[in-house]
Amino acid sequence: MTQTISRKTLLAAAAMACLSNVSMADTTLGELANLKVDTTIYGFLNGQLESVQAQGGATPYSTRGRVSDGNSRLGFRGNIGVTDDLKGIWQLEAALNNFDQGGVNTRGESTTLSSRNSYVGLESARFGSFVVGNNDSVYRSLIGSGGEFGGNLGLTVHGLDVWNNTSAQMTGNADSIFGRGEARYKNSAHYLSPVYFGPAAGAVQVGASYGFDEDEVSNTRRGRWSVAAKYTYGPFSIGAGYDRQNNTGVDTDKLVQGYGFRTTDSSGVNTSFAKAIARYKLPTNTTIGLGFEQGKYGFEETAIPTAGSFYTTTTYGTMKQNAVMLSLAQDIGKASIMASAGKLFDLKGATFGKESDYAANQYSIGALYNLNRYLSPYIYYTKIRNHAQQSVNLGQAPVYSNNVGKDDAFLAPGNSPRAFGIGLIARF
Repeated sequence: MTQTISRKTLLAAAAMACLSNVSMADTTLGELANLKVDTTIYGFLNGQLESVQAQGGATPYSTRGRVSDGNSRLGFRGNIGVTDDLKGIWQLEAALNNFDQGGVNTRGESTTLSSRNSYVGLESARFGSFVVGNNDSVYRSLIGSGGEFGGNLGLTVHGLDVWNNTSAQMTGNADSIFGRGEARYKNSAHYLSPVYFGPAAGAVQVGASYGFDEDEVSNTRRGRWSVAAKYTYGPFSIGAGYDRQNNTGVDTDKLVQGYGFRTTDSSGVNTSFAKAIARYKLPTNTTIGLGFEQGKYGFEETAIPTAGSFYTTTTYGTMKQNAVMLSLAQDIGKASIMASAGKLFDLKGATFGKESDYAANQYSIGALYNLNRYLSPYIYYTKIRNHAQQSVNLGQAPVYSNNVGKDDAFLAPGNSPRAFGIGLIARF
């Protein structure tokens, strides 16, 4: 039996189909609205014309001129929307360090596209962010001595280290006066909480980092982890953190051989750092920074058999060293006058030489002028005084008196670097 479909029935079916398509289109548009993709290119080039020297140790570094790089970089970062709250985040950051030498430093090392902070992860306004990759630990990124507390785009804000990203820098490396526990972790995972705002309008943020040791040199697992917390109330900020590297201790053999104080893989001991820093900006546009850090270095020392003792014995222990730092910055219009001073105290429990042989102090002073937000010339002077067994070095462009051009280049203990320079930083 043949059925006849009325014109009204056909019109009703067409209307239903249109409404269905409109509903699907609205859903698709909503998803596309959440799927927002942002990409940013950023970085800076930072060149310095300097006179440098380092004298006082067994192999002095004579006075000479040079062009040096101030931690230049090129980065790409972005985010991909998933929901109103959740998004994917990523970053690729390349070091342009040593552009003055064709990208190769004094140790013969070169950099790659992902040699600086590079990661991928997720971020939520409710739960915080979690990323994996090659990235600064929270001991450096959340309460680091550069920038307001963490890293910055080069002399843009006043942190504890007002000369961050120059040869006058005083923090952030294992051979610095201060911030010796700050590091970038390879093969690492990092968590940062949301910023929690309290009833008194203060803001709190916490974080944790873990770096896996994939190499396990000498069958020792040197995994490294850190935790940190920061509190901000208006112009005042304070932070504290702890960093620990397992199976890591003082290289006592190199110490005796004249290579200076350094750490290496050492089974059964660990090296740790604890730090507290504060920053306050006065109504007079004066910024004050203050920091304290304590390093604890484990060690193992093996006694060689002698005629009087036929047995090899191993002694374990801990060396301890404190450091303090103070900085001042005064903004006057587009100009800033900046000074900082730091001291590394005696090494308690030293196994070679006197405890006071490992002390050092440094001061840096100079001025910067912002032609605009992208271009700033500056001038500085920094001087380090190393005691007989210490080898604190210049910040972003260290000098080496031994094994230059090799990966084990080092500054002879007791050499005291100084640098006078003028620089220009171009941000983009």
